[in-house]
Amino acid sequence: MVTKAPPPAPVLATPWTGVYIGANVGAGFGNTKFYDIFPTPDWQLDASINSLGWLGGLQTGYNYQINSVVLGVRGTFDWAGINNNFSCFAFGNQQCTEHGEWVSTLVGRAGWLFSPAILLYIDGGAAWIRDSWTDVATTKGSSGGVPSLPGDMFTANDIRTGWVTGVGLEYRLSPSWSVWAEYDYMNFGEWPAGFSDGLGNFFPEEVKQSIQTVTVGFNYYFGYGAAPYPLVSKEEGLENSGKTIRGFSVFDVAKESVDGLVGGLFAFSRDLDTSGPRLWVAGGAGWYRYPAEGTNIQGIYSTGDLLGGYGFEGDNYEINLLAGGSAENDMLSQPDPQNRVQGTAVGVKGRADMWVNPTPQTLFYGEGEYSTAFQTWYTAGKYGFDITNGKQLFLGPEAAYFGNERYNQWRVGVHLTQIKFANFSLDISGGYLDDSSVGTGAYGHVELSTDF
Repeated sequence: MVTKAPPPAPVLATPWTGVYIGANVGAGFGNTKFYDIFPTPDWQLDASINSLGWLGGLQTGYNYQINSVVLGVRGTFDWAGINNNFSCFAFGNQQCTEHGEWVSTLVGRAGWLFSPAILLYIDGGAAWIRDSWTDVATTKGSSGGVPSLPGDMFTANDIRTGWVTGVGLEYRLSPSWSVWAEYDYMNFGEWPAGFSDGLGNFFPEEVKQSIQTVTVGFNYYFGYGAAPYPLVSKEEGLENSGKTIRGFSVFDVAKESVDGLVGGLFAFSRDLDTSGPRLWVAGGAGWYRYPAEGTNIQGIYSTGDLLGGYGFEGDNYEINLLAGGSAENDMLSQPDPQNRVQGTAVGVKGRADMWVNPTPQTLFYGEGEYSTAFQTWYTAGKYGFDITNGKQLFLGPEAAYFGNERYNQWRVGVHLTQIKFANFSLDISGGYLDDSSVGTGAYGHVELSTDF
């Protein structure tokens, strides 16, 4: 009997083409050499160290597929703890520390598909690193007119540009999700780093540095509604027509601070309106200034979260319970021994948020989160009443309380929530604040979100 062959599985012409975002974690191995260039450059080797630590962060990029070739560009930002303690300069029996606080890259990628789901690739481009060092003498001495007084700490920090090259393997789990592993070598060349003790004493050292990293991660690819190759088949008749991602951005201006945040909440159930597993990915950055010992110190911070958990959905409520990891880096304009919030910290984080419409005309929203990285917390709540008689544009009071090991701040204000335009929802608020570091003032807060 002659039978008809089954139809081939549908294949997208370019399933790897598109934009993606993701997160990664791994290990870093660094080598740093310090050469004497003060008071005259004799290039004597003062120290050669190997550092080991962790790194983890976020990435985004774009791929373009041409048959079995995949070309692309990708940017990464990884918080890091690539550190070491070591003996350094001979005079004064000095002890030093090195802290690789973060690493960032912008690379081009070129790869070959060994199957529709397996991509082997190489990458190369620019790299940046933020380093900080300390140097403290344990005995009295001097060199070139620079004293080494016991307990007198010298510090240095820098952001340097270098180059990176690497190789990786990426595997497509589904049309939207992939996992990958990668090795990279980064070289930051040689450059002078200036050490000072804040008392007018200064000396430079020539620093030569390279880092190797091994990372694993995942990517989410936007815009795929059908499988480019056979994966897990759907139940017959089951349609997933809902929204599975909530993208959001936040912009906040307050007394002596500016903050921004972008991220996404991913639903692994049918959609965001169905209870099920959730993934939260977010990254933020900001600027702040605070008084310290007769001067003003400026700080720049960056932070990232990767949380997983469960979302509970009902007719008039949404509750998300999430936990995972977080990292934060704070760079100060000058050393501040009284401030524990500087450098890079990684920690465990928990988050909960709840949206409830007790009636169609009222809204209650609350959120709270805590991270062991710099003992950071945030709590906020708001109540609103529909001022549009059915369109659910809510106006009402709000309050927040948050802080870390450096400061705490509370706020009270007024919000206008769910201003709808196109497929976006805009929330705005403002009011009065009281900050333990900079005193009282005002704030303005804007949130923009969309489901897709």
